[in-house]
Amino acid sequence: MEKVSLNRQQLEELVSSNVSFFGLDISRFSMVFLAQTIQMNVKRVINIHQMMDEIRHLEGLGAKTQTKKATVFNKEPLKGLMKTHFTDASFILKNIGIHMGLDNGGGKKLDKLIQEAFDKNTSGVVDDEFISHISTGITFGALKERARKQKLTGEWIVFQEHEEKNYYLTLAAHNEGDSLIYKRVCDCYELDYPFLRKSA
Repeated sequence: MEKVSLNRQQLEELVSSNVSFFGLDISRFSMVFLAQTIQMNVKRVINIHQMMDEIRHLEGLGAKTQTKKATVFNKEPLKGLMKTHFTDASFILKNIGIHMGLDNGGGKKLDKLIQEAFDKNTSGVVDDEFISHISTGITFGALKERARKQKLTGEWIVFQEHEEKNYYLTLAAHNEGDSLIYKRVCDCYELDYPFLRKSA
């Protein structure tokens, strides 16, 4: 794919026609954030409307979402910056794995679900009811419980509060490393918000 350089005005024009940005102050979105969002939308990497619902909620323009509450980074170099999760269908497997404890070799919830299937089983064999109980519990049950507890996860929206306003800096993945995320944050300060660097 060919790389294209866009200035701030061009980025704002591109997102201003996107319904997900309707009613939001685009000046509080960094060029980095706008470029990432445009790229993800064009490549259909994530549903940006669902991602922007997180921001609409933070801005008081949308309903409460089913993801984790926004929190502050506690470790350098991101210390003091804020993060909120956004989720997408592409993170379903990740949410199921976390809920069931699969990342650490299994867990109590998975053991409990399997035991329930055995307890409910009256045929003495692995039948459709047994399989249905386990498969429903692992998929719909896990997602429903995480959503109810507002613990759905995905990746991060990194932002900074300044004078009671949120400035949206970058999208970030959990596994990319804090140093790389902070480098993009510094790019945001340089390109858009030098006044935020002083209060970081």
